[in-house]
Amino acid sequence: RDEENRISKQAEKLFQNGKLLGLEATGELIKSPAAIKLELPVAHKNALTPSQVAERAKVSGYRVGWAYLCNSCDNWHINLAGGYAITDNGILGTCSHVINMDNKKMRKGGLIAVDHSGKVYPVTSILANDKKIDGALIKIDAKTTHLPLNDQIAPGDSAFCLSRPLKQGQYFSQGIVNRFYWNNDKRGDDPNSIKALGMLKLNVSSRWAPGSSGSAVLDTCGNVIGHVATISTMDNGASRKNNEKGRTLITLHSATPARAMMALARLPEDPD
Repeated sequence: RDEENRISKQAEKLFQNGKLLGLEATGELIKSPAAIKLELPVAHKNALTPSQVAERAKVSGYRVGWAYLCNSCDNWHINLAGGYAITDNGILGTCSHVINMDNKKMRKGGLIAVDHSGKVYPVTSILANDKKIDGALIKIDAKTTHLPLNDQIAPGDSAFCLSRPLKQGQYFSQGIVNRFYWNNDKRGDDPNSIKALGMLKLNVSSRWAPGSSGSAVLDTCGNVIGHVATISTMDNGASRKNNEKGRTLITLHSATPARAMMALARLPEDPD
């Protein structure tokens, strides 16, 4: 709770100093991002220990979301999930649903990013946003420590995640890549198009829960292979009259794959 209060106070000060982008300007960027050409760092090749992966995830990870005044009181509220630096000049990746705004409960506010030390940065721009991919690229004015994107992975490879599930402290887990899958057959002829990549998802067995969205999923070299998108459970056909059939059989952790985020980063490239 003390940490949340410190973040709220920093966000309020940013607002008072005119540093937060504001609801109207942010809403426009969510609909029409200000794309720029990005140079993505090359993926790391040297394997790390799990503790080294955790440290890289910590240093390059951010809490991303909204600081706002609601319609019922004059206290600043925060609603944060995860994000990660993909360059050294303040470009962060996160989920599209993390930056979506709820106009019904906000009267003033803006997007913020919080580093591992608790310092709050205003989001100054949105460079890409795609709801079907569930990916977004945002900008803060800060020097960042990047995590390269890597799409060269396969089922069985290790998958790590550091996040804050259900408002818990930083929780690190290790699993494996379970599968890639298409959640819709109508993806067109080009599997690398933005349309198609909006239907490509990644299942891993590392653990997360609500609050983890947008947090990086990493390989053994500390590269981002995806980010937390959803969690879902599957049962054996429960009904209200027969709860015995309602046992959870499997929990699926689905991520937005790095390939989709790489495509978002390439959107401004010249056609020739």
